[in-house]
Amino acid sequence: MTPKKGINGSLVYENDDVELVSSFVQRGYRTTPIIYINGKKVPDHKLKQSKPNQTLLSFLRDEMHLTGSKLGCGEGGCGACSVMISKYSTIQNKIVHFAVNACLMPVLAADECHVTTIEGVGSCFSTESGKNDDGLHPVQKAMVDMHGSQCGFCTPGIIVAIYSLFANNTTKDYIEEHLDGNLCRCTGYRPIWDAARSLCTDIEQEGEGKGPCGTSCRECPERNTCTMDCNTQDIQNEQEESSSSSKCSSSSILEKFLKPQTTIDWNQNKIDENNNNKWLDQPNEMFPKELIPNQNDDNLPIKPLMVVDRTYHKAGTWFKPTTLNELLSLMKRFSGECKIIVGNTEVGIETKFKHSVYPRFMSPSESIASLYSFSKSDDSLTIGSCVSL
Repeated sequence: MTPKKGINGSLVYENDDVELVSSFVQRGYRTTPIIYINGKKVPDHKLKQSKPNQTLLSFLRDEMHLTGSKLGCGEGGCGACSVMISKYSTIQNKIVHFAVNACLMPVLAADECHVTTIEGVGSCFSTESGKNDDGLHPVQKAMVDMHGSQCGFCTPGIIVAIYSLFANNTTKDYIEEHLDGNLCRCTGYRPIWDAARSLCTDIEQEGEGKGPCGTSCRECPERNTCTMDCNTQDIQNEQEESSSSSKCSSSSILEKFLKPQTTIDWNQNKIDENNNNKWLDQPNEMFPKELIPNQNDDNLPIKPLMVVDRTYHKAGTWFKPTTLNELLSLMKRFSGECKIIVGNTEVGIETKFKHSVYPRFMSPSESIASLYSFSKSDDSLTIGSCVSL
């Protein structure tokens, strides 16, 4: 291949796989991924700029200018870069939602997926009027009310992580068990957990009668100085109770005055008053209908993908085979020069910190069911190589 002259005058050779593109296109391969972000399809001219070695975080910040997701550790440890991936699982026959570390996930691994960033969760600006209305998502509002954010660097990732958990389960035990993977050096985590707990649908069944600090407002030693919503509301209720000269026999009204209202109670009431828990359906409502396969479509599964980085020699080529035969064919053709990508927790670290160079990446489609499922019999257990923990 004829070399090109680089910036410093050195000769730069293009990726040799450029010559293979036409033949793969004839075999039915696509050369442009399909990605939706915050409910909208990413334009093709933007997607054509994506590269096999590029992370999803880099694409979001540099190409899409969505800078809410932060770069912290760069190795999937702090969670500041968390975004939610939604896709239709052909194995489970439903839309699945899960949080990922965008600093490790390759952007091309988001092919046929919907990406939700912090900008897509909610905004202080109303999307309808454009005015400075309270358009915050309940998760964001709870983090504000519970003082779950201080320096704010980790907050977007934590909010998306909580948002992703509520997209799957809304019970207190589930959220408490799975809320991890996000580091915060300021809050000590208690206010963050209180914000998440206040949104659980089964919180009232447990009769939580304490404030976020763990102490009943009327027994708190800082009763006169505490400015939490639960305490200020309860002080108001106490004043109304003492100033009332007449007694009411109605148990419901009496309970309203005598039962201290915690921040959790106040937050639950506010949610029920404003949106009646409709916010829980937001992830499914935002999911593009174009990504839900039509059972009557004879073209399924979707065409395989091939993306070539044309910038320099062995810059990287991305393959996404959709059948087992195609996967085996690629492995045979590029034996020893093709790295299989699933979670990218290993290759992402090697390329970033060890400066490893891989000429080709292969990301098997979920349509290859044998790789993403497991089965057992009386004497054996078969686990697909792409099954997650």
